[in-house]
Amino acid sequence: MSQIVLSGIRATSRLQLGNFLGAVINFVKFQQPGNTCMYFIADLHSLTTMESPEEIRGNLIEIVKDYIAAGLDPEQSIIYAQSSIPEISELCLYLSMIQQVGELERIPTFKEKIKKNPDNVNLGLLTYPVLMAADILGPKATLVPVGEDQVPNVELARSLARKFNNRFGETFILPEMMTEMIRVPGLDGKKMSKSDADNAIELSMTIPVIRERYLKFGVTDIERKLRSDPGDPYKRCQSVYPVHELVTVGEIEIRAIANACLKAEIGCVECKHQLVDNIAKVLEPFQAARVEIVDKNDFVREVLHEGGKKARALIIETVKEVREKIG
Repeated sequence: MSQIVLSGIRATSRLQLGNFLGAVINFVKFQQPGNTCMYFIADLHSLTTMESPEEIRGNLIEIVKDYIAAGLDPEQSIIYAQSSIPEISELCLYLSMIQQVGELERIPTFKEKIKKNPDNVNLGLLTYPVLMAADILGPKATLVPVGEDQVPNVELARSLARKFNNRFGETFILPEMMTEMIRVPGLDGKKMSKSDADNAIELSMTIPVIRERYLKFGVTDIERKLRSDPGDPYKRCQSVYPVHELVTVGEIEIRAIANACLKAEIGCVECKHQLVDNIAKVLEPFQAARVEIVDKNDFVREVLHEGGKKARALIIETVKEVREKIG
């Protein structure tokens, strides 16, 4: 079945390992005949917490390079900047007219943002999910691969689609999410985040630097005091074993690392070394491809320009339909 696949990443910094394993690898997999793949850089969303225009512009270009180095093909995927489609903001305004403020205030991501930015609780933070709904509903996306933290926002988009359809007639498709979502832990065991440099592994880091960071900061089983003590990789190894499950070939099927830990046949230091060896197998091809396009800023701008035209052509039709229905 053909899908309109849509997802975006904020332009707050360069991509890190969590983005790569949790999102971008899946983006590439969706590049199948029949699918329309739309991947954007959410530079408007970035304005809620960032104040440097130069930093946002720079990150926009660098993230697109990361996309392309990871395997996104501009001939197969529409890659664009959110801000290049003015109709997204227009649709956000229309959707806001049928969205209750109280519901937005209860969304977990809003509560989290105001905790992190108590001195900058702006309107953009509150309406963030409505803008995200416009991103999704504008091109009538059928599949939205997101992390678990963004599930409430996609649910709100589905709710807005239902409200609009019930009031004005069938217009929007209710987007679906992936049934299995990947959570990539950071070095401290919490979700790896671009906004928390201390817990993240940046894609631009060399393998020796990644190794040093895992050896120094990676959280394993804190109850395992001696090398001869059996460990618990499933419940107590917070930041190392979960990444093994994502990058170590065959681990999900045969559980070689897990069983060795449970039997005290492998120590935490050795486990970290094996993890970084397997991360290297995934990252080194990406890093080599990234070198090939490091200076191709004009090419990236052309990709964004062409992607923006394609995306806008789809979204304009939806917004035109919305305008006609709301009067």
